[in-house]
Amino acid sequence: MENENQAKQPELQVMICTYGTEGLRRVAAASHPKVEGVEYLVSIQEKPDEEGFPIPKELDREDFKIFTTFTKGLSINRNIALSHATSPILLISDDDADYTEEGLKAVIKSFKTHPEADIISFQYSSISFNKHYPTESFSLSQLPKGYYVSSIEIAMRRQSVQGKVWFNESFGIGATFPSGEEDVFLCDCLNKGLNGIYVPKIIASHDGPTTSERNLMLPSRPQTKGAVFKLLHPQDWPLRMIVHAMREIPLWMKGLVPSPLSYCRNWLKGVGMARKRKVFPTPDYSSKYPCHERSE
Repeated sequence: MENENQAKQPELQVMICTYGTEGLRRVAAASHPKVEGVEYLVSIQEKPDEEGFPIPKELDREDFKIFTTFTKGLSINRNIALSHATSPILLISDDDADYTEEGLKAVIKSFKTHPEADIISFQYSSISFNKHYPTESFSLSQLPKGYYVSSIEIAMRRQSVQGKVWFNESFGIGATFPSGEEDVFLCDCLNKGLNGIYVPKIIASHDGPTTSERNLMLPSRPQTKGAVFKLLHPQDWPLRMIVHAMREIPLWMKGLVPSPLSYCRNWLKGVGMARKRKVFPTPDYSSKYPCHERSE
């Protein structure tokens, strides 16, 4: 009986974080195939007056675990999901990401192929956004020029991360800096000595604009850039700020973004906000989010 219970434990949990009724509907509308060894872990943030809204019939499945929390902020929600996780491998997801059986199995297989890896980043496809991906694998501690990691591409070994590295709650939707949480999380993982690699395999599809694309005109976009680059590039972030501002000129001339001068001002403001609020290093949330250990 004990061996039978162990066999039923999922190898991979897809951690889906969402907010309210509409978010849950997006989860229900997305593609989540039934795959042996895969479980979907859904953490719903809701308002107190939304308590008890019905779970869509599409999610009434044995391979879905759904729980609610009266909190606000994407990184807070991801930390809650991470604390509830119990499978050996975890995959970060958005509430509107689509999966295939082939893609999910590729995640599991990649961790078996690379036993030395604590973190693996993958690829996702999109008809609305053309992201450039390298064709060869590499260490995440040395990212090629022009490449960046998106949150839904990140998978990890639970025992390497859970209780040791948390999402910085000053970053992500609903926080002081409404994006950049994946950059900060990955940096914290690598600073903790975890081994991260990139594997050129498509594991999901995701259409629609990114958070940064939706916030092109908002000062929070360059402010977040300033805060994140202060962490990632503590020595040469001023030079990078100027380079990024110059890249904004064509968009500014089309009226899509504020002026490069405004961009630099808000970048510097973001650096100042990060320093003043002491958002680095990531606080230890271990007592705030006690982990749900796997039961054998």
